[in-house]
Amino acid sequence: MKRTAFLLAVCALAALSALPALAKDKDKVEHVRFQFNGKDRQYSLLIPTSASPTTPLPAILLLHDQGGWASDVMGLWHNFASRQGFIAIAPESTNNTMWDSKVDGPDFLHAVVLDAAKKHPIDPTKVFMFGDNTGGIYAMAVGIFDSQNWGAICTTHAIVPTDDYKLFPHAERKIAFQDWVGDSDDDHPLRVMDLEHDAFTQAGFEFDLKIIPDSPGTYSNVYDEVNEGCYNFFTKHPLPAPGAPYLAAAEAAAPASK
Repeated sequence: MKRTAFLLAVCALAALSALPALAKDKDKVEHVRFQFNGKDRQYSLLIPTSASPTTPLPAILLLHDQGGWASDVMGLWHNFASRQGFIAIAPESTNNTMWDSKVDGPDFLHAVVLDAAKKHPIDPTKVFMFGDNTGGIYAMAVGIFDSQNWGAICTTHAIVPTDDYKLFPHAERKIAFQDWVGDSDDDHPLRVMDLEHDAFTQAGFEFDLKIIPDSPGTYSNVYDEVNEGCYNFFTKHPLPAPGAPYLAAAEAAAPASK
């Protein structure tokens, strides 16, 4: 009986010690609607409840795959963002079958981040972007064209069309990229991924190709490893101060917290 009582007490203490982490994992995702260019747009938002309401936090913009939704990619980052204490923002594309630069371009992505910053301050030097598959392709293109506004870009099995290489000269800074792929991903052969790596590095960009051994690289199967790897990559590549110009200006203009 004494051994049983002792075991129950130990289990109870273990459960209590786990409560803070569990509470963080249960941070709620808010589904936000806002107006952009006269149209109703949407994004999903997670702000860690453990954060001080006045402390600017890093933010990661999450771009869903073609045919997917913001809730899909947010679902795979939700718990990690809660535990690490950063803001996760997942916008919806106008049409979930594609990211359209005419209506989902950098101005829209900036507007999403600015709207999220109204709910909690965002550190302008720590704004990053993640994209899954076709969302990753779009994230990479935006990262090249809009490089002054993102610390770094991390993607899964994203192969940018070679036509987009013409964007290289338009990059205002040599932003860093990381791309994850499985070593047995038939749709994204390593030969092609190596060619992409070489094209980016020859253009002066840091490009970290991460190969997942013994894996087809399906993101939903390896998201724990990918998310942690991306986050570590992001922490090494903040924007130089004062950070993303549009966000830094908004933060400077915001009224001081009482």
